[in-house]
Amino acid sequence: TGKQVGIDVGVADLAILSNGLKYPSFNSSYFEKKAKVWQRKYARRRHLAKFLVLQNKNKRVLCPRSLESFTNWQKAQKSKAKYQAKAANQRRDYLHKLTTHLVKQYDVIAIEDLKTKNLQKIII
Repeated sequence: TGKQVGIDVGVADLAILSNGLKYPSFNSSYFEKKAKVWQRKYARRRHLAKFLVLQNKNKRVLCPRSLESFTNWQKAQKSKAKYQAKAANQRRDYLHKLTTHLVKQYDVIAIEDLKTKNLQKIII
């Protein structure tokens, strides 16, 4: 193509090209919200299951339950993992499509190696 471009990786936008084109950060808010909800449910159910296991242990029950015997906790764990994986897959897909588009459009691509963490430090 004979085209050249420089990419500025930003904090607000994912990438800003030297020709002024902006690529916004990816927003997978639906699945991230669902994952956050299931994370809370998972933590609550795990805490309750651990409490009941300790209670059985302290009462010296003949047949104490193990942590793996609580199915609600396991269901919450699977749902949480499913939504986290979906959000991660969508994010990865967005990045793959963006980079493929850039590679097909431009021959030479220059990317800044500026560390954004250094920009956020306060100099005294």
